[in-house]
Amino acid sequence: MEPIFACLRVLLVLICAAGVLAKPIRVGYLPDIGFAPLNVADVKGYWREQGVQVQLVPFDDSQSQMKALANGEIDVAGDLLANAIGWQIAGAPIRLAAETHWSNGSVKLLLKSGQDIRQLKGQVAGLADKQMGQMFLLSRYLNANGLRLADFKLQEANAERVAAGFTRGQIQVALLADPYAAETQRVGSGVVAVDSATYQGLLPAGFAINSHNEAGIGAEQWTRFYKGWLKAVLWVRGPDFKWGEFRDLLNARTFRNFSAQSDAGMMDMYSGIKFHGIYDAIKRHGELGGMEYYVRDVLRFMKENGISRTDPQPRTLIASAPFEEALKAFK
Repeated sequence: MEPIFACLRVLLVLICAAGVLAKPIRVGYLPDIGFAPLNVADVKGYWREQGVQVQLVPFDDSQSQMKALANGEIDVAGDLLANAIGWQIAGAPIRLAAETHWSNGSVKLLLKSGQDIRQLKGQVAGLADKQMGQMFLLSRYLNANGLRLADFKLQEANAERVAAGFTRGQIQVALLADPYAAETQRVGSGVVAVDSATYQGLLPAGFAINSHNEAGIGAEQWTRFYKGWLKAVLWVRGPDFKWGEFRDLLNARTFRNFSAQSDAGMMDMYSGIKFHGIYDAIKRHGELGGMEYYVRDVLRFMKENGISRTDPQPRTLIASAPFEEALKAFK
């Protein structure tokens, strides 16, 4: 019996060592209702069910989050896909891992009441640092009005400074995402000239991963992480969804650094997001899926506007196989 007990002791030591050495997947997220399912999955224990450790790391702005991802300080980040593409083209070791939802009004272009964008040529347009998604929306709106990016003085700063500059009248055109946009509408007399709902699918959001950290975590762990995310999205979209529970979670976690949001304001922000159903998500991924065509569009935009001089193949910027595997479990 002694050899059996000795083997069991060795096995127990190995199991304990594995638990100690196992590192959690470090997930960056923004004060963005579109990534609130991360908090849902954490609170409801969906990742524990999958046997994967996850550490949520909050950031106040896209630039600081994507910088942390590029430096390997986090393993994955939730953001607008166009923002991640901008960092990729700048040389960051980042790949797109999943498209999870569309901004459906959560990103807004604000003007002062009574202003016409065509009369503001030559003025300052403020947008958050390294926000390729906001620039994409601005460009589309300007083109629709016979203008182009070169007609404005683009000023990049963090969202708080853009909002403050707009409120003080130093910035005439402001690109902001909720909750900054909603707050600036309220205190800065901002009027929405256009938002991401105007151009359906222009600003998809999802996950980008650090390509250096990707292999160390392994495809199976990534798939389990995405299964937890998908279960949280299904709760948010499903019959068991409870608004009061979700609202409290948003105030406590997603918008932790903001004053408590009213129900009306929260519901308005919630309507600014369109989560993909399982079958829509399947169509957006894979060879020649919707996400690949979107990457192609953003790359073309960047090249036409002198932002990028490289011409990579869109598929080389994507690593979505684990997410696609997770989707199969919910078909």
